Amino acid sequence: MNNRPRFARPLPLLALAASLSFLLYLISLVLPYNLFAHVHEAPISMPEIAHRRPLPAAVFLLTFLALFALYVLAYRLCRRYPQRRLVPLILLSGLAMVTLLSLVYPIGAGDVVDYVSHGEELAFFGQNPLAVPPAHIPGNVFARYSAFRNVPPNYGPLWMWISGLVVATVGRQSLALNLLGFKAVAIAAYLVQGLVIYTLLRRRDPDLAPAGLLFFAWNPLLLYEFGANGHNDATMMAFALVGILLWELRQPYLMVTALTLSFLIKIPTAPLLPLFLLSAARQRGAGRPFWTTLVGGGLLSLALIGAAYLSLPAPLTALTNLSDRSGLFTHSLPAIVRLTLRLAGVGADNASAITRTTALLALAAWYALQVKRSFRHPDQTLSHAYQFTAFLLLFVTPWFQPWYITWLIPLAALLPSSIARPQSGLFSFSVIGAYVVYGFVWFWIPHTANWGNCLGINLMAVGTTYLLPWAYTAWQGLRTAHSTSSG
Repeated sequence: MNNRPRFARPLPLLALAASLSFLLYLISLVLPYNLFAHVHEAPISMPEIAHRRPLPAAVFLLTFLALFALYVLAYRLCRRYPQRRLVPLILLSGLAMVTLLSLVYPIGAGDVVDYVSHGEELAFFGQNPLAVPPAHIPGNVFARYSAFRNVPPNYGPLWMWISGLVVATVGRQSLALNLLGFKAVAIAAYLVQGLVIYTLLRRRDPDLAPAGLLFFAWNPLLLYEFGANGHNDATMMAFALVGILLWELRQPYLMVTALTLSFLIKIPTAPLLPLFLLSAARQRGAGRPFWTTLVGGGLLSLALIGAAYLSLPAPLTALTNLSDRSGLFTHSLPAIVRLTLRLAGVGADNASAITRTTALLALAAWYALQVKRSFRHPDQTLSHAYQFTAFLLLFVTPWFQPWYITWLIPLAALLPSSIARPQSGLFSFSVIGAYVVYGFVWFWIPHTANWGNCLGINLMAVGTTYLLPWAYTAWQGLRTAHSTSSG
């Protein structure tokens, strides 16, 4: 018998939370930062549109504070009253919110403008954007709007083809319509992720499905990054989640195909393939079935990668750009370590090399541990994939951006009985402050921010972004250690 308390009106309360969230997005983001009002100014950011005044910065922060409060209340409502009839409202209201946000100019990042210039280059000039920067193509209409028009992108060949298809379909007459085209791709990928998450959770425990879907579908950071900023991380994770669904359905070769397509959009999901392939091989049994699945899956992935790169012009040249940004640092723990070493007198090159090497070794050791765990417990590979990604973003990635957390949210949605949801939820909340720190505070207190070769602003941004998830992670680690020692 279900002893959960009965409650007759969770649906109206959820609808109220959705309506209030929709209004907050409309009033605080869509109206002041309308796509059609600002597209002719590209590339431009929210701080520039707001002239770096304190009031818009405060409104931005307070809006997301209210949105996350509504998000938490709605999530708790779904956990307490897991009614299946809530699901259509959750998904449709999330879809309405992300579609509304597509009318916002990409105020948080100009990546979607870059996608347009890449798509134009491939579709109308037959050139490979991975080999030739858009600004090097005479007559590229959209290149002048791109902040990174002089460098090739760090994306995969599949994303180049998607970019080319979008621009070829929309045409070269309007940047605004092309931006909406790419946002439509992100929204479609968002919908795919939501449907896969719900499908997987329904298979395991129907009572977990409404809250898990809401955890993903209403996350304010995720809606902002997909709807307003149009990041291709949405498409990358859509393919990754389809791969995870196929893994659960025991379809190893289809799983390999989906996960390979994921990192042919963008490389960060590449480490997940070996974990899930090893798990799938273990699930097939020992001996010949294991090796056939492992080797066959590996060869299939390599064939897809080769075909994808060879489908583009100048494929060998394109391969050389994969490490172009490997030496860059943004606000992260490695960035703090590097700047501290420089403050202590270590040369810039040595400080970068020491930091990068230490981070890579730590990541390799953690990844090896997840591979070992997946071999021993193949049914828990999803948890291992989350733990690897969380470690990467929380501790060792030198090049961090706020939208990277959208890699964690869908994985956490599939893990209801772990620290994943509160950890990634806190992370997605705290990172919002980084937009204000870099876009506003840096210009309000430049002397303090630029102290120690910009160590000051990095300490502010890292503190804002990481302290909450780090504290929660440490607390959970101490609890686990205590329970283990007590047992």
